[in-house]
Amino acid sequence: MDKHNPHITRVYDAELEQARGMVMSMGGLVEQQVDSALRALFEHNAELGQSAATNDYKVNEFEVKIDELVVKTIALRQPTANDLRFLFTIIKIITDLERIGDKAEKIGRLSIALAPMLDGFRFVNDMRAMGDQVQKMLHEGLDAFARMDAEAAARISGEDLEVNKTYKKALNELMKHMAENPNTIDVSLDILWCLRAIERIGDHVTNVCEYVIFLVKGKDVRHLTHEDMLREVTGG
Repeated sequence: MDKHNPHITRVYDAELEQARGMVMSMGGLVEQQVDSALRALFEHNAELGQSAATNDYKVNEFEVKIDELVVKTIALRQPTANDLRFLFTIIKIITDLERIGDKAEKIGRLSIALAPMLDGFRFVNDMRAMGDQVQKMLHEGLDAFARMDAEAAARISGEDLEVNKTYKKALNELMKHMAENPNTIDVSLDILWCLRAIERIGDHVTNVCEYVIFLVKGKDVRHLTHEDMLREVTGG
């Protein structure tokens, strides 16, 4: 890129800002999809379940458009250093956002038949707590990206430990229920899928947070413990 040409520089800056804005718009759409799916599951709202299931194509369209913009920008502008890291990070983030959308789509579709049956299961409160937690993580993770806040991203990623703990507790309860009530195996398997999907949303948000840290600090923290991650980010 010719950095001495003011017009080209302005166009390039606009493309980077457009990419950032599109990620935030995609993230907002995914937040809405997850909210609809979980409310459908826990509030017996078939309309919201249908919405979460049928609107997944909008998330997929965002992923394709952002991919195209990033590839075009890299090809035409030949970014270096921080800008190149920013663009590669965006590709990583939207991949995880799209996968969160896929999980929400499946929860929404299953919830239409499953929601009325959930009340009889003793671990529903754990599922609901997991859902609340991953929604909070998703919102705060996107906010950390918008603010380029590595410390917030590190803190948010640690919240997935609690999600995993609750998941294991609910899973144990579900296994007991299946052993005691073999006639409910089909329903229990659908519940298992929803439970696993909620847990995976937390994992994908954690990935987003790790990419934010890479973007801001230039440090790959994907395989570190949470304590080591915090030390890397804070310098402690």
